[in-house]
Amino acid sequence: MSLRFLKISNYYRDFLDDYYNRHPQVKSLCYADQYQHLMHQYFAWSDNYGRLLKAKGLETMEIIGNANWMQKAWAVENGDDGTASGQEIVLNQILKFKPEVIYFQDSITYNGAFIARLKSQLPQLKLCIGNICAPFGSGQIEAFKAFDYFTVCSPFFKSQLSRFGIDSVIIPHAFDARILPAMAHDNSYPETPLIFLGSLFADEGFHSLRRQILESLVKENIPFSFYGNLPDRSRIGLLKKQASFIASRLLDNMGLKRVTDSIHLLRKGRNHDSMPRSLKISNQLYKMAQRPLFGLEMFKALSKAEIGFNIHIDCAGDYVANMRMFETTGAGTCLLTDRKSNLKDYFLEDEEVMAYSSEAECLEKIRWLMDNPEKCKSIALNGQKRSLSQHNFENRVDLFYDYMMQRLLKKY
Repeated sequence: MSLRFLKISNYYRDFLDDYYNRHPQVKSLCYADQYQHLMHQYFAWSDNYGRLLKAKGLETMEIIGNANWMQKAWAVENGDDGTASGQEIVLNQILKFKPEVIYFQDSITYNGAFIARLKSQLPQLKLCIGNICAPFGSGQIEAFKAFDYFTVCSPFFKSQLSRFGIDSVIIPHAFDARILPAMAHDNSYPETPLIFLGSLFADEGFHSLRRQILESLVKENIPFSFYGNLPDRSRIGLLKKQASFIASRLLDNMGLKRVTDSIHLLRKGRNHDSMPRSLKISNQLYKMAQRPLFGLEMFKALSKAEIGFNIHIDCAGDYVANMRMFETTGAGTCLLTDRKSNLKDYFLEDEEVMAYSSEAECLEKIRWLMDNPEKCKSIALNGQKRSLSQHNFENRVDLFYDYMMQRLLKKY
């Protein structure tokens, strides 16, 4: 079926800042060359949806809306006088490509009034698909209803959306096998028995158990490497979050949701269902924390670890879902993850991954794996085989494509 498909993403700001600092030469490249260079960093889903749907006969395009240097290159190459920026460039790209299906990987930045505007300006637009695999506030529901349906990464988020009458389909995360030769090239990261790649946020429902376990690793003198963000110890960051939360609630309650929709910092305030708060973290953990790693750099560090520690956010419910499970196993590192009801749907416990249900069990499993390196390696290899054969993007895009076509046939 001939179909024009567009996927729109926003990447983590920390990743893009680090990427442009490490590769300043890309800023002067044309749009196409910048795009290829950025995709070869293998951040998040990279270009997998675009390239795999193109192989099915669709005409595809992928936009990274906040990759500013790349976006500016596109604007200049398409006749802009240099004044366009942000969502204006994204809108121009959409109008030029004239998609029939748009998939918004970032449905926090793009929703509500933006989607309504697209539907009014693009008569050929058949589907606007959203995506959610992170906590969202009740204040975002009305803006989410602009989408035709959502993709979600676990039954938990599907049930959350269904409470508000929003349709969704489960598409789990995956591993991109193209990363394996890339992460082996020029890899200078140190070997480590245990690694944690992630952050700690103070917001309710996020990382309370994660903090407890990391603090216990420090207290018990268990060696591990930690790459990630910790909360700003100053009051400024917290005050900004609190102000965003208060302002978004106030404007929405006054019937000014369009104002909230139009300002990025205010939209972020809707992420919280309660006032953001501070989190107490030890000085030792602050001293251990190294800069966060993303994309290819993350995979290089991950591949040098014997054990990859993973834990879901507190509000994920009783379901495994996050990307780290597939990234860790795919990279050939032994995954130690929190035990949840659907873990068995993805991996065999004690054969392909290790799991824990409490802080004490987590520490026990770490010590056991460190004391049994051959078994640790065997579990790692079995987990990698599972991810390469079943949890790959080819399978996930097939699921996405089949559901999308069902919706199109039902709608038209």
